[in-house]
Amino acid sequence: MYFVNVLEDLNRQISCRFTCLKIRLKLEKHYQYLIKGKKNSRWLLMFVIARLPWGRNLGEFFYRDRYLTQKQNYYGTKVSSIFKDTDSEKAVKLIKQDGYYLGLQLSQPILKEVLEYAYTANISIDGKRGFEFKYSNKNQAAKQYNCQIITANYLAINSECLAMQKLSNDPKLREIATKYLGKEPVLVRSQMGWTFIGSKQAYAQKGETGIPTLRFHYDLDDYRALKFFFYLTDVDSLSGSHRCVAGSHKKRKLLHYLVRSQSDQKIADYYGLESVVNICGRAGFGFAEDPFCFHRGSPPTTAPRLMIQLEFALNDYGMWEL
Repeated sequence: MYFVNVLEDLNRQISCRFTCLKIRLKLEKHYQYLIKGKKNSRWLLMFVIARLPWGRNLGEFFYRDRYLTQKQNYYGTKVSSIFKDTDSEKAVKLIKQDGYYLGLQLSQPILKEVLEYAYTANISIDGKRGFEFKYSNKNQAAKQYNCQIITANYLAINSECLAMQKLSNDPKLREIATKYLGKEPVLVRSQMGWTFIGSKQAYAQKGETGIPTLRFHYDLDDYRALKFFFYLTDVDSLSGSHRCVAGSHKKRKLLHYLVRSQSDQKIADYYGLESVVNICGRAGFGFAEDPFCFHRGSPPTTAPRLMIQLEFALNDYGMWEL
């Protein structure tokens, strides 16, 4: 009986600590929202109303960034696309229908050049400056910084890697984004990063703060946006596959508009298990997705994942560094 009481008491303590941790992490997350809102009140307004259809339509109507910033001037230059054989009309049609398009493929020269950069350049833990290391020195970096490294990004890739610049500037991707969004978009995010194998505890904590989010969620980066992803390593169900819910960018119940994060079970109950698409592919495989679709990452258990993410939107709120 004594041991039963001890185990029950221990279980209560663990449960209490876990609840306190979740509350603390949620408070930290909402505090970050307030910091962003203070930085840009337009972003805060968008973040509040863009989750509802009428808010998204209203924001699109008052779309303000109608000109290209100085960083975007390359779009006026005639350049050859990496994706010459991609049918932009078909891509846009499928994104509108399903919320995603799976028909992109990097050329071997581009893939080779990006990988050469990835294995020699500095990576930064969680994208934080001052916490940098080389890919080959990951284990030493974990000891040096006394942490389990789950995610890491290349902060200087857009200025140092010519292949990444070509990809970010690709006219075919720009064409697809423009046709899908219906207006002239801007490139607001251009990133490359690793997702490493880690403990369940480390991923649970990262998931609560959204880096990466392991629960199904949708993004609110603007009233309308479109993302392009490219796997740079072979990705299957056990090595960090991306999952999205087909059609959830168009139809969802009211609660799912208001609450951005949902469990796997709730997603399956409402949208059906057959609607959950597990996106896998060999190195170089790419896809487009409306981030308003419910989606989530999968923690890799057999091999780390390296991926590029490009995001086009109607407005640039200055929340991301290109």
